[in-house]
Amino acid sequence: MKQQIILRTPDHWNISVYKYDSGNVTKKYPVFLLHGIASNHQIWDTGVDKYDFAKRLVREGYRVYSLDLRGRSGSDGPHTGRGDSWSIDDYLLCDLPATIEYILEDSKVDKLHWVGHSLGGILGFFYQIRHKASNLQSLTAFASALTYTFSTINHFRTYMDYLSAMQYYPVDLWYKIVLPLVDMDTYFTRFIWHADNLDPEIKRVIINEIVQKIAVLEWNQIKTISAAEGMPRISGGFNHYVNDRRIVTPAFLITGDRDWVCAVDGVEWTRDQLKCPTRMAIYGKDYGNKTHYGHLDIVCGLNAPEETWPPVLDWLAGMDRSENPIGDSSKI
Repeated sequence: MKQQIILRTPDHWNISVYKYDSGNVTKKYPVFLLHGIASNHQIWDTGVDKYDFAKRLVREGYRVYSLDLRGRSGSDGPHTGRGDSWSIDDYLLCDLPATIEYILEDSKVDKLHWVGHSLGGILGFFYQIRHKASNLQSLTAFASALTYTFSTINHFRTYMDYLSAMQYYPVDLWYKIVLPLVDMDTYFTRFIWHADNLDPEIKRVIINEIVQKIAVLEWNQIKTISAAEGMPRISGGFNHYVNDRRIVTPAFLITGDRDWVCAVDGVEWTRDQLKCPTRMAIYGKDYGNKTHYGHLDIVCGLNAPEETWPPVLDWLAGMDRSENPIGDSSKI
């Protein structure tokens, strides 16, 4: 059911696209799944079936594709000797256009549903600025905001700058240090999950297989979002801004009440600034859910299959049937 396809980008990096197809496709448009900044495609496909959103989408009748951006374990990066440095410009100008073109050609359609987690959602917004928004039928963003002013991680901007002489931050190695404490609720693990909302097996998959390196160049671009400054382009030109009128695809914003990286206030600010049609949902005990939600467990948490997934599946089904989603009302 899962097939790995190697694509060659315009700047000659190899990137991995993973295709999921049960042979029983009932939905019109495929779903493209994109991971976050220090993550890879396994956030959608952990190897534990009941927590794998990619497989659930397949059962719902979608043709599904996910991607390992450059620098991740499935694509070129330091581990392949291809390169030690990469940027968000590389994603937007090379990795993503190559991937979207492949998906549309392979699916024989002209649009897709973009589902991103964290940076994966941010890239969905900025892709529309750099490329054709008409390629997107809908955008779903788990734990994504276009300001991190309200985020706990914002306090680390200066500390990360002290390490900027490096070409990349070995976040994967840093988190392996805390592996013996993985079942405890620690300061470090709170950045990536809420302790009560993850199966112990999934915690180990996250530390051992999902957490990845962060390139200094991509960090230097994304950190400006921390202060709502927009995101600069290494290639020059104007910054990417949240209220850019080229961002027109209907968006569903999903956030957790205990997310230390993507705070609820930041997602609300993003919703209010966007010009496209938007919907927003907050998950946590104070919002009628079984537990609090953090950054990664919003996708693969213990309660995600019955709490955060169903509204997204309903949203995708509705957008799949919509003939003119861009023409819908601004708040949906």
